[in-house]
Amino acid sequence: MSTVTTIAKIRPRRIDRTGLTIHLFLLITGLLISTPIIIAFFTSFKEPNQIVTYPPYLLPKHWTFANYATAWTATPFGRHLLNSTIQSGAIVIFQVAFSVSAAYAFANLEFPGRDWLFYLVIGSLMVPFELVFIPNFVFISSIGWANTYQGLVAPFMASAFGVFMLRQFFLTVPKELHDAAKIDGASNWRYMWQILVPVSKGSIGAFAIFAFLSAWNQYLWPLIITNSDQMRTLQIGIRFFMNTLERGADWGPIMAGSMIAMGPTLVIFLVAQRQLVKGIAMTGLKG
Repeated sequence: MSTVTTIAKIRPRRIDRTGLTIHLFLLITGLLISTPIIIAFFTSFKEPNQIVTYPPYLLPKHWTFANYATAWTATPFGRHLLNSTIQSGAIVIFQVAFSVSAAYAFANLEFPGRDWLFYLVIGSLMVPFELVFIPNFVFISSIGWANTYQGLVAPFMASAFGVFMLRQFFLTVPKELHDAAKIDGASNWRYMWQILVPVSKGSIGAFAIFAFLSAWNQYLWPLIITNSDQMRTLQIGIRFFMNTLERGADWGPIMAGSMIAMGPTLVIFLVAQRQLVKGIAMTGLKG
């Protein structure tokens, strides 16, 4: 028996070629997708004469932080960063609150027309934002919210995707938990916020990350609804670099500004990666 065990230990492990092929494919795909980001990162540290050389090269010969200083001072970059933070934070708060409430109603409450109303909410996912863009702009402008934080946030206070995503998870929570809470005298409101929300924090956290990424990367709506440097968001501020920089399209500062704009989303993804994957797995989107 000991001889067999010794032979088994000495025998080399078989390589899983299928798994190796899949990992190699994913690695190559990830590198291809990340190529623009990698180029932008190294370009942000290059001097102007190094960016336009031919043939081009990836790593800068002389590293410099001057592009970041130019990006921060050429426009009110700090103000743009604050605007993006306020806009994204407010959208996340409103979407989470509304999505949790609506998803709870569709998953746990009985009322006439519930299913048809839920189908209507799901159907709104098929309506592109460009279709309601002009009505939103006319309405926001007519009530005096153009070039304000309210105007940046109001059209995105609710999310049909969030309602669908959280409802799918709420349906997996045992009904007995709701019945026990009702027997103990808990109202629907108390059960939702004190019992259901803590149990569902993984899925809610995953949706909050999605909502933040979507709000942070908005471009078209902030471009149209704002008309002053004091209210522009970070992405719109980067767009106007070409008009403010003395050398025109100076790609060094533009890439530096892009790296700063990408920083919060990258940090959130790296910190909450496990939470995001776990939340999606627990949500039950497949069922």
